[in-house]
Amino acid sequence: MIKSTARIICFLLILAFCLGYTNSVFKFKYGDGIYDVTKFYELDDNTVDVLFLGSSHAFENFNTGTLWDEYGMSSYVLAGSVQPMWNTYYYLKEALKTQRPGLIVLEGYCTILSMEFIDDSRIIKNNYGLHWSKDKIESLKISSPQERWREFFLEYTQYHTRYNELTSEDFLKNQGNPLYTAWKGFGCNMDTKPFIQTDISNVADRAPLFDKTEKYYRATIELALENNIPVIVVISPYAGIKEQDQQMFNTANDIAEEYNIPFLNCNLLSNDIGIDWAVDAADPDHLNYRGNQKFSKYIGQYIVDNYEILDHRGEEMYSSWQDDANYIRQMIYDQELTECSELSAITQKLKNENYWIFMSLSGSCNTANTMFSELFDSVGIPKNGKTGIWFAAMDGVQWDSSMDGGEFFKTTNSNDFHLKSSMYENGNCRNEIIIDNTDYTNVVSGLNIVIFDTMTKKVADSIGFNVYNDYAINHWKHYE
Repeated sequence: MIKSTARIICFLLILAFCLGYTNSVFKFKYGDGIYDVTKFYELDDNTVDVLFLGSSHAFENFNTGTLWDEYGMSSYVLAGSVQPMWNTYYYLKEALKTQRPGLIVLEGYCTILSMEFIDDSRIIKNNYGLHWSKDKIESLKISSPQERWREFFLEYTQYHTRYNELTSEDFLKNQGNPLYTAWKGFGCNMDTKPFIQTDISNVADRAPLFDKTEKYYRATIELALENNIPVIVVISPYAGIKEQDQQMFNTANDIAEEYNIPFLNCNLLSNDIGIDWAVDAADPDHLNYRGNQKFSKYIGQYIVDNYEILDHRGEEMYSSWQDDANYIRQMIYDQELTECSELSAITQKLKNENYWIFMSLSGSCNTANTMFSELFDSVGIPKNGKTGIWFAAMDGVQWDSSMDGGEFFKTTNSNDFHLKSSMYENGNCRNEIIIDNTDYTNVVSGLNIVIFDTMTKKVADSIGFNVYNDYAINHWKHYE
């Protein structure tokens, strides 16, 4: 009897492990509403001093790296794509189970949502990251019509058919992406599109909020205040604002005044923040990496001027915020590299401790080319008239095809590198710079530079100078 019971228990434990592992592989891992909750659960209790809540207007605009670099602020953006106020309310309830922030910043863009339910994708993104609890059940119930509760409660039915969608990332910790190692919920948008923002400074009319939206907008504010946590409402600046939006924000402002809490509509403060809509927007609704840094500095300064938020820089317990800031800063540095339009700027940018530089010269272009003298000196390549391939890091040239043969292999935990230099009978040289089975060689005759970022574990840029195009700079980001 004892043996039979033991066998049953062992079987059930093995079954539970297998089902749990299968679920971890198949479940959705969206970065815009599920994975930020997953990573939130990994935080040490009571380490978040400033909690940002809201939609993509929160997670693309509040730069946790900038807030750390400038103010030592331990912030987290707990948000989801087009997140309705009812989901924001339950996110806050969940957050308060492990964190007691000194300030809650409620991004209020979604006060303008006028619908009873959001689309299926956003129902999933704004609920499936939550641990199972009474609060998650209530969040799912308020998020979907009653006749569809069964569909969303049985989560596995939503993703069990993902066989054809699975990639290696589904099997790896943090999806195999170093971004998520110390992630604090912020997604940095690197796009740039010029806009002219509508002038809404004279819009004084009010438009009512949708009843369900207003109910949970109030409930979220009240929940924070009931827990003696100060709360401010912020509307992030966005280029595509409409007069109707501003009318509803005016109403949201009136409600905030009822609770005697600050309401910062930053669409009215764009000049103070320094937003330049020609270069600081990614799309009509979000700031890019330039804009979110300006905006985050402004909001950060407002916070430290008005609230007692500690500077945790240098404290071991908060080292993950430093790691997060370092990663965000490096991503932005990589983006700036891709936008360099002059050789001198590229040469300066290559002086980065995280860069591995793969450089090839072929055709009539060789190391004696005076146009690239400063570049060769900075990388450590001798100007001896050679063609071939070089691999360099901060401590100098690691491999030279003209000295060490025509082929080089290097493997790390996450990437494979293969350099190959072949000399043809006519004296021409064929160079290949292959990373993870992709040849990043940009031009056949001229100079190729492939920059690999050892922090992000990605190719930061592939740059070509084509002899037959007067050495024009060509950034070739086909790998994204």
